[in-house]
Amino acid sequence: MTTKTNPADWSTSYSQYLARSAALSARTLNLYQLALERISQGKLPPTIFQDHFPAFAAAHTAGFSRSLSTVASRFLSNLVHLGVSFAKPDSATPEPEIIPPRFDESNPARWYEELAEYAGQLNACALKAYRTQLDRVAAGQTTPSEVQQEATERMSGQLPDFMQSMTRAYFDFLNGLNDIRSNYEETYFQGVLAKAKEDSEAPAALALTGPLGSTVTASISVTNTSDQRARILPQIFDVRRVDGVGPSVIPDVVFAPETLELDSDEEGTLSPSLQLDPAKYDVDALYAGKLHLVGASEVPLELELRILATTGAPHPANSEPPV
Repeated sequence: MTTKTNPADWSTSYSQYLARSAALSARTLNLYQLALERISQGKLPPTIFQDHFPAFAAAHTAGFSRSLSTVASRFLSNLVHLGVSFAKPDSATPEPEIIPPRFDESNPARWYEELAEYAGQLNACALKAYRTQLDRVAAGQTTPSEVQQEATERMSGQLPDFMQSMTRAYFDFLNGLNDIRSNYEETYFQGVLAKAKEDSEAPAALALTGPLGSTVTASISVTNTSDQRARILPQIFDVRRVDGVGPSVIPDVVFAPETLELDSDEEGTLSPSLQLDPAKYDVDALYAGKLHLVGASEVPLELELRILATTGAPHPANSEPPV
């Protein structure tokens, strides 16, 4: 004899789990995008993710490990209770309720010992009920076939409730893990964002953006603020993805002209161009680095260089603001 559980019980629990997971992931993604924006604005260094993690892990790993142990202990307790309850035959004598042990995060080893004792007590009750049935057979009060028929009917009747309880326990466990993961990630990104220099002025930026494989150009207005004629020379440093993924890249930026000769207070224009080589740049990944203009003043002018290869239509390259 077979019994089917209600598919709606599974589908509802699964749908609720997916909706909850999507909501938690959306919150984490939003914080991650905010962090990337702060990096692109120059308010956070491109290495902030790897720089912040060691201190974050040292401060929070123990607390999150305790939360994980609590969720796992609840799930194990539910499994033990459900497993023994389903296998236990009906008893004519009511048994006192056996309370599962409460997880003690300060002594997890002792909790596992208490869980084993709890399982042993449940098994003892089940064995007592089985012995009662055997005694009834021995006394001629029932036959083995009748006992087997009763057990089959009982287990068939309990199976739907058992499967529903298992489903609830399983998704309770998954939701608990998701909550811990989301809390861990949100706390991490909030710590990253807290390090942003909100009151500092973002450096001037040169953005080179366009479809992967294309050549993009921009223009930079430069003024010689020194009191003598100057030879302006651009210097490019390596760039890397702002999320820290992959190696650094030295962009092959070509400037026209290669150098710029300006009299005092004279203004000129540099036109950089760059081929977005698929072998160097990942699509839709923002790269950031530094560009120095040497010679326009005693201190080199620093611009933030941003490179983005897209899959869509070209975006007009620009520089902001002129220097």
